[in-house]
Amino acid sequence: ELLARLQQEMQLGLLLITHDLGVVAEVCDHVAVMYAGQIIEEGTAREIFKDPGHPYTRGLLRSVPRLHDALNPGLSRLETIEGTVPSLYDLPPGCRFAPRCPHRAPICDEGKIPFFATPGGHPARCTLYDPQRDDAAAKEARERRDA
Repeated sequence: ELLARLQQEMQLGLLLITHDLGVVAEVCDHVAVMYAGQIIEEGTAREIFKDPGHPYTRGLLRSVPRLHDALNPGLSRLETIEGTVPSLYDLPPGCRFAPRCPHRAPICDEGKIPFFATPGGHPARCTLYDPQRDDAAAKEARERRDA
């Protein structure tokens, strides 16, 4: 509330860096998701929360406790993202998330990964949306995007 009031009164832009997705959902209009020092997805808060395109963003959102889960203990568990964050001194080639990604393909390890349009229409740095990738996961992701 204080941040919103200051923004309005002083006509300020606000750059908020946080791991608290609840604050992001409440305060932010535009979101950039970072992994290992690199923006991997960006869009409006609504786009990111409604239809995340990058596997890391989806993992983050699945790891947030929800009121429904708290009221029904034992029905669901918070998900974790397997593996560890890479050292910034020894980043993997290609996608920095590839070693932890459930959709990893050989193309993920090749050079800098550009942004591609996601099903939600916003950009994500993920080869699932690369037309050159032809495995089942990528085809399904692109079909969902193009529907």
